[in-house]
Amino acid sequence: YVCDPNLDSTSALSTERRRIPWRAKRVQSRLALKAQVAEVYNRLLAHLRWSLTALEGQWVAQGRLQPGDIFFLTLDEVREAIAQPVDDGSMQAAVERRRAQWQADGDIPHPAQLVYGEEPPAIASVNLVPWSASGTTTLQGIGASPGQAVGRVLVLDRLATPSQVDKETILVVPYTDAGWAPLLAQAGGIVAQVGGRLSHGAIIAREFSIPAVMNVTDATQRLQTGQRVQVDGQQGTVMVL
Repeated sequence: YVCDPNLDSTSALSTERRRIPWRAKRVQSRLALKAQVAEVYNRLLAHLRWSLTALEGQWVAQGRLQPGDIFFLTLDEVREAIAQPVDDGSMQAAVERRRAQWQADGDIPHPAQLVYGEEPPAIASVNLVPWSASGTTTLQGIGASPGQAVGRVLVLDRLATPSQVDKETILVVPYTDAGWAPLLAQAGGIVAQVGGRLSHGAIIAREFSIPAVMNVTDATQRLQTGQRVQVDGQQGTVMVL
């Protein structure tokens, strides 16, 4: 359009926009709104976190808490502690109780069929057969990002910073969200126990051209760190080599 001096670029662009189906325009406008809401939400969370860490720094200096303890408290408990200048030990007791529960819950394997929000299963009731002992050589999931990758498995039950993640690493995780993004981008392949093509991990994988398979049942239990596997993000398979 710009190369034609006889054509009004403004009207040409307007005509081009009219050719876009109204449904596509509606979806795009909603996606833009969702992005704006997410940005505001993340900014609010950042300011809240800065306020809490600043408050925690004062309590750490007073000996009332240890670094990181404040995130085991509810907002109401934080408000009560602010209004109560003398420490009666209740705040630290709540922290210790919830930290112990958090550590105990971390030992519970989470099957793919678990609906988050329900009571977690008892450890004794979960009896999963390791992949190496099941006789299965291939696990099936949902192909979320095309391509193939061969590498060593690294199973992460929770978000952490391992010693080394590179393009030879196949990350096996229970789920993915925004917090996993920096780690996922370094891997050579991604396998998730839950999720689909529109999950956060799948989107990150496609952006970085990393083969990814989602919704692989019991992946974090049946795959073991150190195994050499091939991930096929087109077929949605994970095969032991």
